[in-house]
Amino acid sequence: MQIQAVLVAGDKGASRALAGSSKTFVELAGKPMFVHVLETLLHTPEISEVWVVGEASRLEKALALTGCLELAADLGCPIHVLPQRNSLYENVWEAFLLTLPPGEPDPHHPILVVPTDIPLALPEEISDFVRKSLESGADYALGLSPDAALAGFAPRDGEDGIEMAYFNLAEGRFRQNNLTAVRPLRVGNRHYIQDVYENRHQKEFGKGLRLGWRILTREFRNLGVLFLFLLLHIGGLLDRHGYRRAADRMRMWVSLPAVERGFSAMLQTKLRFVMTELGGAAIDIDNEEDLRVAEKMIDRWKEMQTRLANAA
Repeated sequence: MQIQAVLVAGDKGASRALAGSSKTFVELAGKPMFVHVLETLLHTPEISEVWVVGEASRLEKALALTGCLELAADLGCPIHVLPQRNSLYENVWEAFLLTLPPGEPDPHHPILVVPTDIPLALPEEISDFVRKSLESGADYALGLSPDAALAGFAPRDGEDGIEMAYFNLAEGRFRQNNLTAVRPLRVGNRHYIQDVYENRHQKEFGKGLRLGWRILTREFRNLGVLFLFLLLHIGGLLDRHGYRRAADRMRMWVSLPAVERGFSAMLQTKLRFVMTELGGAAIDIDNEEDLRVAEKMIDRWKEMQTRLANAA
């Protein structure tokens, strides 16, 4: 199974800065953040080539200084740099068009979309996600990780850690793992992708409500989607404020299949959730405290995931 990857490294639109700079180029363990993710993609057997979309001149300089071009040549996985546009959607769409083979566009042509702020992801997790996504037959595969997979990254016994927000569903508590395998030509309402990205932070309830209002005004014939969306966010809000029993009661009304059906209808595509168990791809570095902890724990956390992958 081979797939082309788009590494979204832009800093325009709804992207967020970290430590006063673009997250793409923030240093972590001696390397820019995006280099950690790029090296992981290069070492993933299913990735045939990588398109890096962002500030082109700065990316090219970093690629030359960090040895990524030599690594890509050794592994037979080309890297292409593409100048960023004004939004995540435009960046992904322009890169996707360049991945298409010559001739009539194939509507089933897939790409893997990956952000630059998941430096803890391992090739084994990327491989697992790609295989499961392509085998699922989905046109839009979104990655999830259960809370148990992230337990090893959380603060405990006086040690530093990163606590993530979760979606509360009937099947359990889950975190999006930031990996997306999509066949863009098979997605009808592609404009919602940018809307969801701009309002993606689960801890910002107001943005979730604004997105819910957009869905209501555009999809008034499909109120079930809005109902599921609100239950997801209310359950997450209760969970984050320590009301676990109330969150558990709320989540019993929202199942994975129901969410898949609802968002498939909204996007006019076949959406499926794909589970990965290592957890590193679900840890996105969003603030300076996360960066400090990741700097301290990155080697230990990668070793932890490697042991789990070898034991599987």
